[in-house]
Amino acid sequence: MKKYLLIVLSICTILACNNKNAASSAGQQNEDTTQKEFYPISGFIQAQIKKLDALPLAVIKYTTINNKTDTSIIEKNDFAAVAGYFTTPDITAPGIKNQFEETSFIDASISTISLTYLAKNDTITLRKADVLLNQDNSRVTTIYIEKKSAVANESKTQKMLWTADRNMQVTTIEQAAGSPEKVIVEKYVWDDRP
Repeated sequence: MKKYLLIVLSICTILACNNKNAASSAGQQNEDTTQKEFYPISGFIQAQIKKLDALPLAVIKYTTINNKTDTSIIEKNDFAAVAGYFTTPDITAPGIKNQFEETSFIDASISTISLTYLAKNDTITLRKADVLLNQDNSRVTTIYIEKKSAVANESKTQKMLWTADRNMQVTTIEQAAGSPEKVIVEKYVWDDRP
């Protein structure tokens, strides 16, 4: 009987230690996720807006609907409001960060580093963000952001492509129940040099 009790106590001790180590390991993984540094996409876009505001350049807006393009000049404040929509939510914020998963990839053939952030669930409007960095100097070349929302029987997807120091393009796809999708492409250009 004493041997049986000793075996049971030994097994319980081993299981308790394993559970403690597993909990410690899970806590460490959770801590690693929150301590991991995400690329500050919102900060980069805000810095680009501020930089543009200081330059003596006009922002040209090209709006394309049904293969027809309209061109206009947009005020920098209005452009900042449109671009600002894509700075929220900020994936570096502590309450938001744990809702995203980061993957990275180095493509040596074109000297780029790609960072991808995917939402872990459908409750957040920001579904995906990609940052493409130059491998030689770690500067941003492009940022892609995809946001989705739904109200009643309508869904809206907005895809933004930001080319550093050059332009921003927003493709909006609206889909109402029983209706064909509507696609609007808006491109904001402040530097069109090749």
